[in-house]
Amino acid sequence: MDMMLTIPNTLSKQSDGFLIKNPTKTTNVYTFTEEAKAADELKLSQQDQIAELKAFLKDYDMTSISTDELKVVGRRLYESGVIDTNAFGIFISGDGGFDAQGRQANTHVKYNALALFDEQLEDYLSFVKSNPNVGRSQGVPEYIQGMLDANRAINALAYFVNSSRDDLSVDEYV
Repeated sequence: MDMMLTIPNTLSKQSDGFLIKNPTKTTNVYTFTEEAKAADELKLSQQDQIAELKAFLKDYDMTSISTDELKVVGRRLYESGVIDTNAFGIFISGDGGFDAQGRQANTHVKYNALALFDEQLEDYLSFVKSNPNVGRSQGVPEYIQGMLDANRAINALAYFVNSSRDDLSVDEYV
C-alpha cells in the first residue's frame, strides 16, 4: 500500500514552463530553405531514409507539438544518430514545466517548438553573456551545443514537414 506523506515547510518542485514570447514565429537563423541542406543536417543521404522520415513526420507539426510528441520525435532522431544526448535532452525537456512533485507537467499541451527552442537558446546565450563565469562552468558549452543542435534539427524537420513535394527527394543536379 502506497502512502503519501506530507512534510510541512518543504519546497515545491513546481516550475512553470518556458513562456514563449512570440508563439507565431516560424523562421529564425536556423531555418532551412534548401532540401539538400535540411537533409544534410538530418544526416539523410539515401532516398529510403528520406521517405521513412516523411512517413514518420506526417503526423507532426513543429509549430503545434506537445512535449509528449517531442519526446517521440527526439527519440527517433537520437536512435538514428541525428542528434546526440545533449540535443536529445532539449527535445525531451519540452517547455520545461514541472508539477509540485517534480514530474513534467502539461506534456499534452501543444506549442510552437520552433519558437520555443529558438527563444530558449537566445535567453540562455544572453544569460551566459551577462554572467561570463557561467559560460566557463563544466557542462555549459555542451549544453549550449545541444541547444544549437536541437534548433538546427527541429528546423530541418520543419522544412520537411512543410515541403510541398511528396517524395522529399534531394535533387543533386540543381
